[in-house]
Amino acid sequence: MADAWHDHGGVVDRLKAAGLLREGEGRIKIHSKIVPGGDGWLYFASTDEDGEREDGSALPRWGGHLWRIHSKTRTWEHLLTTPEGLVAVSGVGRYIYALGYWDHVLYQYDTVEKQVKRVVVGSAKGHVSRNFIADVRGHAFVPRLTIRKNGLVSASLVEYDQDLNELADTPLDYYLDKERSTGMNHGIVGLAYLPDGRMVFTSHAGYLYSIQASGNGPALVTGLGWFHPNGKSYIPSLLSLGGDNWLAGVARRRPRDFEWIVSDLASGDTAVSPIDTGGLQRVLLYGSITRDNAGRVYVGGWAAEGTNNQRPLMLQIAPAD
Repeated sequence: MADAWHDHGGVVDRLKAAGLLREGEGRIKIHSKIVPGGDGWLYFASTDEDGEREDGSALPRWGGHLWRIHSKTRTWEHLLTTPEGLVAVSGVGRYIYALGYWDHVLYQYDTVEKQVKRVVVGSAKGHVSRNFIADVRGHAFVPRLTIRKNGLVSASLVEYDQDLNELADTPLDYYLDKERSTGMNHGIVGLAYLPDGRMVFTSHAGYLYSIQASGNGPALVTGLGWFHPNGKSYIPSLLSLGGDNWLAGVARRRPRDFEWIVSDLASGDTAVSPIDTGGLQRVLLYGSITRDNAGRVYVGGWAAEGTNNQRPLMLQIAPAD
């Protein structure tokens, strides 16, 4: 509303202020989404990649940190240090979850009891999903990769309840893009929450799945098909546009060309249009699920600055346009 940005500070400075910064420690990124909890705090994770091996044989030297910042006072609070890098955060209400790599380690933070639980979901061959999903019941849905006897890798979606009991393990036939190595697959890249309680997500190759919760029992996980009408596409952003069936996404079918997709999940009708990046060079757009009160959506990434550098980029998209 004010059309203004406010600097809330940096992770390294906050670690130092809390007396937690180890000699030589760095923080390369906040990779996770910033998730609002039911207590008025915003939750996110920072991580570093120094020393890690992409085959999954070595953890990042400095691991990860789980944080929260109050939405009104801008006060930071450090919650947890993990040996794993923390790549994603999810949660609705009381329970906040973070996903660590390697081997898909799931952490749960109870915002009421201030307690932390941990469970190893399982992964293989250096694979780490960039996202996972939690619902209003406090259940979490995390990909699991398993090496079969024939040496091939199979993928499934594991559901945990609020006590971290495993409820279901549903095969995901289109989770992996077979044209890429297991470690180069990004897993769940786009996700969105629909008004009727369904959750939807896209795999690395752009296949759309839905999750329909049912009481306290296992949810129904269903494959809906390719989100892009032309088939495979990398879709890191999914956004609910209102109503129970209107879904939008940002798709990349070629290295630097991005498209805006709007789909009616009920009828299957889909419209695709190019995204105007204003002549910027070497644009890369990441994942987003963010809308403001006016219905506009926000997608972040970077663009070229000079020959070898990048600068941050934030796009505001008005779907009505």
